[in-house]
Amino acid sequence: MTRDPVRDAWEQNGRWWSDYSAEGNDFHLQLVAPAVEKLLNIQPGEEVLDIACGNGAFSRRMAGLGARVVGFDFSTSFIECAKERSSQYEGMIDYHVIDATDRDQLLDLGIERFDGAVANMALMDMSNIEPLAEAVPRLLKPGGRFVFSIMHPCFNNPDTLMSMEQEDREGRLVTTRSVKIRRYLTMFSAQGIGIVGQPVPQTYFHRPLSELLRPFLEAGMGLTGLEEAAFKDASAVRGSLSWDHFHDIPPVLAVRLVDHLNETTNSDC
Repeated sequence: MTRDPVRDAWEQNGRWWSDYSAEGNDFHLQLVAPAVEKLLNIQPGEEVLDIACGNGAFSRRMAGLGARVVGFDFSTSFIECAKERSSQYEGMIDYHVIDATDRDQLLDLGIERFDGAVANMALMDMSNIEPLAEAVPRLLKPGGRFVFSIMHPCFNNPDTLMSMEQEDREGRLVTTRSVKIRRYLTMFSAQGIGIVGQPVPQTYFHRPLSELLRPFLEAGMGLTGLEEAAFKDASAVRGSLSWDHFHDIPPVLAVRLVDHLNETTNSDC
C-alpha cells in the first residue's frame, strides 16, 4: 500500500495536538469558533456534519448547543482522541474514520441527511477539495448550509512573511507590524508547522480565493456569508510577531455556502 505523507503526519501529530489544544487554543476559541458559530447558526435538534473534526472539540461545542453531530477525520489518532474526550456526549456525537478526499466515503454518510456541515481549519490540509465540493451539496438537506474556516489565503499562507519595524518618530518610538505575501495566485504546497513543538511538519495546500470557492460554486452552492477574524488584544505571553499583535490583518477566513441551485435536484444517483 502506498503511504500517504499527509495522513502519516497527522497520525503522528494527532494525539500531541489533542493534548496541547484540548478544547481549543486561543486561535480557535477567539477567532475560529465565534466566526463559524455566527455563520452556522446551530439550532437545537439539527443534525450537523463535522468534516475533519480532529479531536472533536467543535463537535462537542455543537453538541452542547443541542445539535446531533456526525464527526469524521482521516486520522485514526484524532478519532481515538475524539472518542476519549466525548464520553459525556454519548448518543449525541457519532465519530468515523473517513477521508474527505474520497467522494464515495462521503456520500455513504447519507444523501440529504444533514441540516448543516462544517470544516474548521481543514481545507488547506487537503490535497484535493473537488470530491468534498461535489459531495457536500448532496449530503445537505435542501437549502442546507456549509461553513468552513481556513487560514486566510490572502494574508496567512505558507509564503507569508511577518515583520516588525521600529522608528523614532519625533522623539516617540513607534512600532509598525506588517505582512509580505510572496505568492498568492499560484497554487502550491509547502511543509509547515501549525503549533510550535509538534512532532513533525504537516503539508499545507495553498489556494487563492478563486480556486478555493470555484468547485463549491460549480456544484451549485452560493456564497451567503463571510467573516474575517483578527485578534483584538495582544498577549504578553506570545512573541512580538504572533498574530495577536496584528489587529488589522485577519489570519482567519470563515465562509458560509448554501445549496441554492440543487434544492430540488439532489438524488440518490
